[in-house]
Amino acid sequence: MEVLEMKNLYREETGLYYRRNFTGLAVIALPIKTIEVPLNFNIEVSSMGCKNFDIELKDKIDYPLLPVLKKLKEYIAYLEKEGKLP
Repeated sequence: MEVLEMKNLYREETGLYYRRNFTGLAVIALPIKTIEVPLNFNIEVSSMGCKNFDIELKDKIDYPLLPVLKKLKEYIAYLEKEGKLP
């Protein structure tokens, strides 16, 4: 299982400087097929500087959820590190 890309990323403006909300579409390669799943996610920076990721999939998928969320968090952290998020 692998996250191939994130499409249509949109950043929702909030009044909080330490929290960023995003919506988008994740393209995920599963062992049998490739799926596109709409999602919402937040990146919140704690007072200690740690980044917390909260991901919500809008559709149900026919695959175990924990590995998918783990890979999505890794991919979002990579996009954040590279400065590729809007």
